[in-house]
Amino acid sequence: MSYYNADGLYVLTNGDQGAVNDKGANVYSDIKTLVVDVDLETDISPKANDPFIPAGSYIKSATAVVTEAAAGGTSVNIGLSSLASNGTATPIDADGIDAGVLTAALAANLAVVCNGALVGGTAGVGSANAYVTTTATGTFTAGKFKLVIEYIEV
Repeated sequence: MSYYNADGLYVLTNGDQGAVNDKGANVYSDIKTLVVDVDLETDISPKANDPFIPAGSYIKSATAVVTEAAAGGTSVNIGLSSLASNGTATPIDADGIDAGVLTAALAANLAVVCNGALVGGTAGVGSANAYVTTTATGTFTAGKFKLVIEYIEV
């Protein structure tokens, strides 16, 4: 006869079987993470072999963790582009991760929670693999951050 032990765990005996869990899996996470190092002195354009968010994925969250304070420029847009086999980048959404992140928000030891149209909403990244891109307003003379994107691959 099965019983509960002193720790409150149900112990199966005499050939009893446990109930099958058909509600989903909790052994591994469906949430994946992409981390991209961004140097504000050079805009990011995708290249072959760069990391990407797979086509059809949904972005759960994105955070820019500043590792070196920004200086010189006015703001930066963080977006996504697709990359053709010939190396040509096509914007998916030029500020879909975050639009107009101000230099003052990119001070050392701060983090910016991104809130672009592709983050935490109902829109996916589309039918092409999505590569991180940045476009700066003004000329940055310093500034680095790690862009941490959590996404669900469908």
